Amino acid sequence: MIIRVWSDLATFKEVTFQDGFNVVLADTAEDSKETESTNGLGKTTLIRIVHFCLGMETGRDKVLSHPDLANISFCLDMSVGGAIVTVKRNTSTPKQVLVSSLLVDGLHIDAKRIDDEFVQIGTDDWKRVLTHRFYPPAHGITTRQPSFRDIVLYLVRLGKAAFADPQMAFQGQSGPGKRLNVSYLLGLNWGLQENIHEQLASRGHLTDASKVRRAAEEAGAEKSIGELEAERVALESQLSAKKKELDSFNLREDYRDLEKRLGGIDRDLHDAINENFSDGRLRDYYQENSSDVPEADTTRPIAILQEAGAVFKDETLRKLSEVASFHEQVYRNRKDFLKAEVTRLDRAIRARDAKIDALSSEKQQLLTVLRTSGAIDTLITLQRTHTDLNARHQVLISQIDDRKSIDRRADELTAAIARDRTLLKQDLEDRRQQVDEVRALFAEFTQELYGRPGRLGVDVGSNGYSFSFTIDRQGSDGVDQMVVFCFDLTVASVWAKRGKGFPVLIHDSSLFADVDPRQYAKALKLAADNSAKYGFQYVCCLNVGSIPKDHLGEFSIEPYVRLRLNDVGPEGRLLGKQLPPREKTAA
Repeated sequence: MIIRVWSDLATFKEVTFQDGFNVVLADTAEDSKETESTNGLGKTTLIRIVHFCLGMETGRDKVLSHPDLANISFCLDMSVGGAIVTVKRNTSTPKQVLVSSLLVDGLHIDAKRIDDEFVQIGTDDWKRVLTHRFYPPAHGITTRQPSFRDIVLYLVRLGKAAFADPQMAFQGQSGPGKRLNVSYLLGLNWGLQENIHEQLASRGHLTDASKVRRAAEEAGAEKSIGELEAERVALESQLSAKKKELDSFNLREDYRDLEKRLGGIDRDLHDAINENFSDGRLRDYYQENSSDVPEADTTRPIAILQEAGAVFKDETLRKLSEVASFHEQVYRNRKDFLKAEVTRLDRAIRARDAKIDALSSEKQQLLTVLRTSGAIDTLITLQRTHTDLNARHQVLISQIDDRKSIDRRADELTAAIARDRTLLKQDLEDRRQQVDEVRALFAEFTQELYGRPGRLGVDVGSNGYSFSFTIDRQGSDGVDQMVVFCFDLTVASVWAKRGKGFPVLIHDSSLFADVDPRQYAKALKLAADNSAKYGFQYVCCLNVGSIPKDHLGEFSIEPYVRLRLNDVGPEGRLLGKQLPPREKTAA
């Protein structure tokens, strides 16, 4: 429990608490208007200081981060395991905490020894120490367990939002966070509940991803599984063909020489064919001309001249005869030449034909060799092509598997969630006696306040546990706050009864602000009676002007007042001074 709250601020009004019922009394009616600002006498500030010493983050705290409180240490004396321990935390070094060394004895904590009594540790380690001391991790459970900071927000509620709903410790708290913490506070199977939370979150992520994917498919920006499968089949056919080509590839080191030889053969064939073509045309020409050569007639020239009336001398006729003989010889020589040329050309063409046949045969042999073999760079190119196709195939297979695995995982999660819900229902049935104890206490407290028992419902729904808190007069002024009061009192009583947890319950005055005076008075007496009965510490911050004195009967709060604040002057406030408003930072 908390024994003392104090500070090195000289004007601070320290307070010492006792077992059972404790009251911090603001001796002014105006204090009921205290908000999150620096106004008021300090009741809410006292609660903030308790949280500050118990590891609360201070980034958004408008009071403890005020410049006028720079380099101020706030301290807490507590009873832990029968020993009195102290925690000190300075506003200027909020990341470090001084704690009694026996708190960290036996724990794997990075602690710096300050003196014989204190060690310095980080705030994260301090939170772990608090969790270990008051809510040690359960053996054999690997899921996230609520920490001390998670639970203390219900036992020491802070802010108006925390008094609106029993399940809500702060504004904006997530549904999974509320279900986990409440199931832990009520002693339910919070581990299985956390499993369901994780599975629901995972399935939600998969569902979101599937929606995005389907939208992309409909927009044509992404292929469907069916399209990817069709692409896979086509790619596998190409891959199979390349594999066969690789397997049958015959590597020849003289491949390039063979290619050069093939090129030479092609050139020789081309030249031979062209030469045969030219010689063939020339031969045909000679053959045609040789058949057109006329038979030589030595008397023909003279007869022609005589027919023309020419008269020749004898010596002249002899010379003409010689000319005719010359022409006859020329004709014979031309005919012999043409025959000889045709014969030569025929031989040349036949020789080239034989060469062409030989070259063609050699070319065919080379082509056969080249078709069944290849060079090293050809093999490398073939292998690279096969590797690229295989890489594309693997990527495609991975994409298809990923798509299918998402669908399978979603189905598996749905089945696992359904299975865990069934287990949770059975577990709730197995814990009936334990849950009935909680229900009975809540009913007892609500009946004491309103004459009719309220109902604390625990069910298993689509998200795991679902809780309901009902008082027949719920909805009237202040009834919702009394539901929170009865729930908190139930939780504190159950844990104290079992001798576990942080045995402290603190309520701010805002819890009672709109409550009917009769229920207000009964609530105070309930808190006093049950804190004494079950052995936990209850601290309530009250405004003197709103105390329902006419309904308290013989019950008096005066013996329980541990700190009295007033607005007579600054010295009557918790801090012994009034903090001026912060200057607004220029935009």
